Amino acid sequence: RRAGINVKAIYTSAFVLCASLAALGGVLAAARLASASQQAGTGDVNLNAIAAAVIGGTSLFGGRGNAWSALLGIIVIQSIASGLTLIDLSSSLRYMITGAVLAIAVIVDSLARRSRASHGRA
Repeated sequence: RRAGINVKAIYTSAFVLCASLAALGGVLAAARLASASQQAGTGDVNLNAIAAAVIGGTSLFGGRGNAWSALLGIIVIQSIASGLTLIDLSSSLRYMITGAVLAIAVIVDSLARRSRASHGRA
């Protein structure tokens, strides 16, 4: 703002560009599959992304992560998902197990933060 940059215009153009590219991706996906469904894209993508980030070491309470840790989290979550699919569990059980892994990761992160804070290494 101080440099004369219109922040609202930048935000608006970023959101418009993102939405336009998402729409283009949807059109291309529908064209490639020769069909469209309003259920396309739903599923456990958000749950897996958050779980991978948290398992990779990014704190839900604020902080930073790095690409290698995120990659490790992705590998762990995908290994769990593939294993659960191989043993033919229903999707609801897979969601519950992935959620439990996420909850355990958050608890471990919370306890680690509390321990660091009590020892003065926050």
